[in-house]
Amino acid sequence: MNESPYVFPSLTATCHGIPDPLVEVDDWLSRLQDVLHTGPETADEAFDLLALWAKLRRVRPELIEQLDGLDALSQVDVLLAEQGTHLAGQALTVPHPQGWLEETQALQQAFEEVGPAEDRSELAERLLNDLDDAQLVLYAARRREIQDLDLESDLDDCAQWLAEHAELFLPAAVQIQAVGMAMRTDLADFDYGLAVTALKYLDILRAAELAEEELALTHVPQLAPADARRLAARFHEQRQQIAAIRLSVIVVELRDRMRRLPVARAGETVPFAPPYWCQWVSPAGDLTARLTLPSQPAADEPVMLEFLSPAQERATSLADQMVTLHGVRATIDSSGKATFLLSQLLETDQLAVLRVGPEQVEWPLLEASS
Repeated sequence: MNESPYVFPSLTATCHGIPDPLVEVDDWLSRLQDVLHTGPETADEAFDLLALWAKLRRVRPELIEQLDGLDALSQVDVLLAEQGTHLAGQALTVPHPQGWLEETQALQQAFEEVGPAEDRSELAERLLNDLDDAQLVLYAARRREIQDLDLESDLDDCAQWLAEHAELFLPAAVQIQAVGMAMRTDLADFDYGLAVTALKYLDILRAAELAEEELALTHVPQLAPADARRLAARFHEQRQQIAAIRLSVIVVELRDRMRRLPVARAGETVPFAPPYWCQWVSPAGDLTARLTLPSQPAADEPVMLEFLSPAQERATSLADQMVTLHGVRATIDSSGKATFLLSQLLETDQLAVLRVGPEQVEWPLLEASS
């Protein structure tokens, strides 16, 4: 039987060790210090400066402190206060989205031909980093009130291509996990625009999960049990973190749409758009909770939180228990559902937090999709 030319290695099997976010952050800080030492004098140096500055803003502060990187970031802040507009204008001349899309053909071809796995890994990492840097520079320019709508549209096309071909970036799994583990857990609340740049990592994590489910792992060398457990824990932590970012983006979009939603005239129909949905899992992993959010919200619209068994049957055993979502309380009814008003759920910034039962045990967020 012929195997598919697209062979996606196991996420755990590709790891020659446990990803270390400190190594990644230390590299970014070293490169930032190099740019500060030499310039920035050229457009490429301005690009690197803004990309690294924004990348480090996504990082957990304690990691930067541990690496003594606060002084370098302070130097960049002073430099941007003095020359930020000029540097942003220079940096925006560097990204070449069309060239990035053309290079993706080489990545596709690398999976179709026999060749060293390291080549696929290096190419996937470089393409991912190039897109990330370009998005971060665009973010930094917006903070200086400089917009490039053409570049923004082109980068959106690149991000869409990545989302549709996320499985091709699985060879970069080690770096992706390190980047994810370096991100601050409150990123969406800290800076919404910066959080949006992290969404592409969620697309790749989803592809990794699907690849794991589809692959027969009997022929794959296994990690030591302790390493495998540690890696799995970090993987799930990263997945939950990026899901929380995705959910924060959904909340912002719904708030904006609720403010702008026009009053339909008689006979006028609103274009259909698929709803959003979020899913939590019980600490024991035996139940899930699924919330469906309308894409065209109304202020007085009720939304349902459904509690389900692994067989997708309503968890009626939870009837009459209290549930708290987004700081709003409700009671699970006899059919395993809790009803909330959408307007109340959008009032605060805690939608990712779900607590269930008399002890109000927190259920981890598993996924959020737009």
